[in-house]
Amino acid sequence: MVETSSEIAVPVPSQAGLAIASLVLGILACVLSLIVVGALLGLMGLGLGIAHIMGKRGPNKLAWWGIGLSTFGIVAGLSLGAVYLHMMNSIGDSRDVLSAWEGVAAPDISVTALDGKTTRLSELRGKRVVLDFWATWCGPCVREIPHFVRLYNETSRNDLVIIGISDESEATLRPFVGEKGMNYLIASAKNLPMPFGAVDAIPTTFFIDRNGVIQSVLVGSREFDELKREALAPDYAGEPKPAPPKPGTGPKTGG
Repeated sequence: MVETSSEIAVPVPSQAGLAIASLVLGILACVLSLIVVGALLGLMGLGLGIAHIMGKRGPNKLAWWGIGLSTFGIVAGLSLGAVYLHMMNSIGDSRDVLSAWEGVAAPDISVTALDGKTTRLSELRGKRVVLDFWATWCGPCVREIPHFVRLYNETSRNDLVIIGISDESEATLRPFVGEKGMNYLIASAKNLPMPFGAVDAIPTTFFIDRNGVIQSVLVGSREFDELKREALAPDYAGEPKPAPPKPGTGPKTGG
């Protein structure tokens, strides 16, 4: 009789499991910090890394890497979250200030387009006007560009004039405009009067009726249908409202 023996391998739990998990979460925290979610993953990675070290589960190199990356993800995520919150507050403030100008006659401004021609707002009476404040570095602004190109193509210059205004230099704007095929007027302008000078969140778009009244103001990017609806809306009904007072110059109350 021949005796046989067999060995059964019993898996041994890896002692580096927490360290590896911490490292993976740390990497994900860094990658996803741009959408703030990374901060939450970073907290998890930080906790697992500390648990590995405190539990004396073997070599700590991976755990320290996990802790470091997780900490970076937490800081980056929270910092970007603060930036996003500030931007949202700025958009809200800008919308409140600019909406007070709806129904008010637009102040006359003069801008020189990239083609060298000067356009004065008062000379466009009888046509609807779209003034889009934008920048080449602004993602939401760039996403709107095809909408304005399409709107330009689908309307007549006798009915609608579209002007994109940026505070960037002409040297920056020219190659970008050519690359994007922007067929409407583009101008570089700074130090404009209120309310145009109050634009601090972009894109911001003013829709001015045939009588020169600011009919509506949109802060933030919009889809084509909404832009077209505002651009071609019926003119403002009734008499224009008086211009709102400048911030800080309104009536004061007190005891």
